[in-house]
Amino acid sequence: VTMAAPLGSRLKIFMPHLYPGFSFWGGILGGWLLLFFFTRRKRLDFWQFADIASVGLIGGMILSSLGCFLGGCSVGVPSKAFFAVTMLGSVGKRWPVQIVEAFLLAISLRYIWSKAVHFHQRGKIVSLGFIYIGFAKLILEPFKVDHSGAFFSVVFVLLGLTIFYKITKQNPLMHAKSVLRSLSMQNFKKSWYNQKTSIGWKLRSLKKILRRSNVKFS
Repeated sequence: VTMAAPLGSRLKIFMPHLYPGFSFWGGILGGWLLLFFFTRRKRLDFWQFADIASVGLIGGMILSSLGCFLGGCSVGVPSKAFFAVTMLGSVGKRWPVQIVEAFLLAISLRYIWSKAVHFHQRGKIVSLGFIYIGFAKLILEPFKVDHSGAFFSVVFVLLGLTIFYKITKQNPLMHAKSVLRSLSMQNFKKSWYNQKTSIGWKLRSLKKILRRSNVKFS
């Protein structure tokens, strides 16, 4: 019996007609399929509309996470931490996973918005959106009671990476090496030196302004 329960919970995603809870991922899948067929029928650029839709999707997911926090859905695991909260319909205090998810999505939206309002390759915004959504949900899976969304989170990340490298035509290995190189200690020291120099010049300018403000005219 103990082995059948986890297997049965994993098989629920293939039987949406018998079990509830497929509304989120099913809504996303249905929305993107509808967008694809609509743009194809109207002879519009699918990737351009997908970039626009991805920004709205993340914004809607932020509100959805906040709504789940108030409504008691997608609850976190029981916790005795000082930031644990009491959830509607759940016994004991829980990890506020919905608030953390909304915060991560808000950071993702801010970054994607800065990319979307500037020139970009069509399809790059939606690829980054899929990656960020997948990672945000995948990171928080261990803190949730229901882990059925882990599979879809991984699919979102892989789909986003596939679209990104197909659109940008970059080599994944070379891109990974450049990212690791940028995170090296030498580059960190250079960045810290530049920041320290910049702060030093600003402090010197501030001292000059303060000195000038103390000048007395005769």
